[in-house]
Amino acid sequence: MKIDNALSSTLKRLALYAQRTIGDGISNGTIKPEDERFFREKVEKFKYTDEGVTEFSIHGDYVTKPSWFRVAPRLTDSIEKSDEYSSALAQLTTVFGKSDMLANASRHFVGKLVHEYLHSSKFGEADIDSLIGVFLKDLRGEPVKYGAVVEIEGIVLRPDRVEPSYGVTLRRPKIEDLEEESPTFMYPFFPRFRPTPSAILTIEFLGREAQETQKKIEHSIALLRLFKSGSVKSTRYRMYSDSITDLMAHGVITSHRIEATLEKYLITEEDVSKLKKFWQTISEVMPPSFFELGLARIDHLTVAYNRYNDALFQDGVFERRVANAVMGLEALFLKSGETHELAYRLSLRTSKLLSSIGFDPHQVREIVSDAYKVRNIFAHGGHLGYKEKKRIDSKYKDIRNFLRPMLDYLRTSIVVMMLISKEKDEFIDLIDESFVDEKQEGILKGIVSGAADIVA
Repeated sequence: MKIDNALSSTLKRLALYAQRTIGDGISNGTIKPEDERFFREKVEKFKYTDEGVTEFSIHGDYVTKPSWFRVAPRLTDSIEKSDEYSSALAQLTTVFGKSDMLANASRHFVGKLVHEYLHSSKFGEADIDSLIGVFLKDLRGEPVKYGAVVEIEGIVLRPDRVEPSYGVTLRRPKIEDLEEESPTFMYPFFPRFRPTPSAILTIEFLGREAQETQKKIEHSIALLRLFKSGSVKSTRYRMYSDSITDLMAHGVITSHRIEATLEKYLITEEDVSKLKKFWQTISEVMPPSFFELGLARIDHLTVAYNRYNDALFQDGVFERRVANAVMGLEALFLKSGETHELAYRLSLRTSKLLSSIGFDPHQVREIVSDAYKVRNIFAHGGHLGYKEKKRIDSKYKDIRNFLRPMLDYLRTSIVVMMLISKEKDEFIDLIDESFVDEKQEGILKGIVSGAADIVA
């Protein structure tokens, strides 16, 4: 405690010195902002419906205004040459040991002080004490606030906002989310153009590194893809943190993936309680391979989820999307050694499982059987012929009435199999035995009954 008090006192002397230096310099005119050119966006039209953003237009203007961007680094350099800074760094070195990391951290602390003094006239002693507390937490490796504001596509909200979990909010986009002002040195040749989000996801938590933020974003995206069948993706996100030393925790990341948003879904007021329950339950059982970037793990659930994503995002021929959905079901319902009657086994097992949670088994079996024929045609390098395409059009009226159920069957099956505690082959055996054994059928229904309240 004595060490903490001594460190805090020394850091506060440094902070107050910086405050005096900047205040005196601004007063006598030796410290002043420079004119900077900015590109300012202004939304002209914006309309949000159950289809998402249906009307949108924006224009931009160049404006010149005072900026501290180039002044701040020079002030930081000047304050680092002070006795107050040397004293603070020496005391920090005594406690934490000499290292380049500590020297960089101390510089970041001064840079943060400079930024706050230049941009906030109300930055007082209570704010200084709070900043020092966060800085010492950084040096000790203790958790501090991290967060992100994520622009996403693939989801439309009827409620203004939903809180599926503590620290997680999903809301409608607002005009202020779409208007920005950026210095032209960042975009010197042309204004920025970016997709218009259909929803905004915000995440806040206590953590220690920016990588945790990215993991939580991917985790949330995976949950939203599985709640209903939608091509949910992040197009851009802004990370932030109370951390002073973790510079990677601050900034804007834009996705360079060009996948189309082929499917989207609507969250209604009735969905809110379901989403909360789904989030709470599935968060605990979702395999890390669904959301941890670069994690190399191949199992039936991961293969099925990857095929589900391909069916959601891979644009192009209709047959490809159907084939991906079927291959996802194959990963879940077919054993590795099975080579005969695959279409029959697949449609029968899928319909049996899904009928246990309320699906029409006859419809499931029929759609999966038709989809398997499409998958075989595509797998052998072909496309649907005139007669087969006409048959599907006549039977389902719209190909979405054929593809959309397949996506739901795969999504639901993935969720159910995440919730059960049986190995793949053992579970398939239970499904097969349930056709002829009432006791096994009861066991199957008991195992999957909990999923009926989870799957939307």
